[in-house]
Amino acid sequence: MVASFLNGIRRVVNAPALLVSVYLVTLAATVPMALALHVSIASHLGNSVAADTAATGVNAEWWEEFGAQATGIERTFTPSVIGFAAVLSNLSAFLDNVPLSGGIAAVAVAYLVVWAFLVGGVIDRLARQRPVLSAGFFSACGIFFFRFFRLAALAGLMYWVLLGPVHSWLLDDLYRAITRDLTVERTAFIVRLTLYVIFGTLLVLVNLVVDYAKIRAVVEDRRSMIGALLAALRFARRRPVATIGLYLLNGTLFLAVLCAYALVAPGAGTTGPSMWVGFLVGQAYVIARLFAKLVFYASQTAFFQSQLAHAGYVAAPRPTWPESPAAEAIGGTVT
Repeated sequence: MVASFLNGIRRVVNAPALLVSVYLVTLAATVPMALALHVSIASHLGNSVAADTAATGVNAEWWEEFGAQATGIERTFTPSVIGFAAVLSNLSAFLDNVPLSGGIAAVAVAYLVVWAFLVGGVIDRLARQRPVLSAGFFSACGIFFFRFFRLAALAGLMYWVLLGPVHSWLLDDLYRAITRDLTVERTAFIVRLTLYVIFGTLLVLVNLVVDYAKIRAVVEDRRSMIGALLAALRFARRRPVATIGLYLLNGTLFLAVLCAYALVAPGAGTTGPSMWVGFLVGQAYVIARLFAKLVFYASQTAFFQSQLAHAGYVAAPRPTWPESPAAEAIGGTVT
């Protein structure tokens, strides 16, 4: 378990171009929204006194005025976007099942589709533990995209059940039934926290099975996603301590990234060097979070290979594009 976790870290460290590629995809998904919001804010401020005060800190009056007339993506520009508050706000919205606004939801869906395309190549690269040409990487992405699209439909159904009926029953109906006659707020808080833990545990179990389904699909070159899910469930059921323990180790790494960001997260800042320092700190956090995400896949892949195969086993042949001048013209490596 620990060996697989350390092996996963090593695999990601040895694939720096993979991390850079995933970061650039994430950045590309957010830049259009950032530019649209920049135009809205600049248009609203104009050459006013409010613009000068907003540039040197937080102008609460202007912010309130801007929020009152905000629509679409502009509604996301709230005080919770400052520093670590953004992380807490997103976590709270997820646990309370707060729906995303239309613009954010569209971007989130687009990013998930792009990630669904890339994840096959990502797992294939991490499983093989050796550089592959960009042609081979994208070939693997294409091979598994439609398989993972079917898997996403199955996983989406499970997540819908959890985030819909189960969430509503646990955190609405059951919570109200338990706390109806309570008079101590601390007890109600403990009940709420306990229900969050139960809900989170169910999410972790589903996420763990879906992760191993992806890994089994890639490493064993499976075409049936129902078969991959059932195989992943059997694999986790037969090794509950190791699979859950490894997941918790990865979760600890992710929490360490969050804690580190909480310590150095910038405040509102001003124009000039402090603004750029805040931007760089934020981007470093994004890279660290993506590193942790890749370690999740790499360590779980390493553990699966150590149990049912060997360290570098992948059933499918190394993916390559058909030989042609066009294919050979695509040089470089993914790492």
